[in-house]
Amino acid sequence: MRDDTSHGRRQPPTRAAWFRATDASSVGIEIVVAITICAFGGMWVERNVTHWAPWTSLLFLLAGIGAAGKAVFRAARTYRRALAEDAQRQAAVAHPADHRDDDSEDRHDVGG
Repeated sequence: MRDDTSHGRRQPPTRAAWFRATDASSVGIEIVVAITICAFGGMWVERNVTHWAPWTSLLFLLAGIGAAGKAVFRAARTYRRALAEDAQRQAAVAHPADHRDDDSEDRHDVGG
C-alpha cells in the first residue's frame, strides 16, 4: 500500500490494465464450464433419477445458460466499476482542488 500524502490516507495500489483484462478473459472459461457441467449433470440425473426425457436435460441446460449469463453480467459490472474508479482517480489527479476533504470548510477563517 502506498501513502497518499495529500489526504494522509493509505490507498491500495492500482491494478494494471492488462491484469483487469485477464479477469475479463476468464469469463469464456466460466461460460463453457457452467454449461458443460449443467448439461452433463442433467443427462446423468435424467438417466439415473427422473427418466423424464428430454425435460430434465433441458432444465439443467437452461440452468447452465443462466449461470453463464450471470457470470457475464458480473464481469461487466466489475469492469464498469473499475473503469469508473479509474476515471474518478484521473479526475482527482487532474483537478486536486475539487476533491478536498469534507472538513476543509472548517479551516476557513470566518470574518466578522
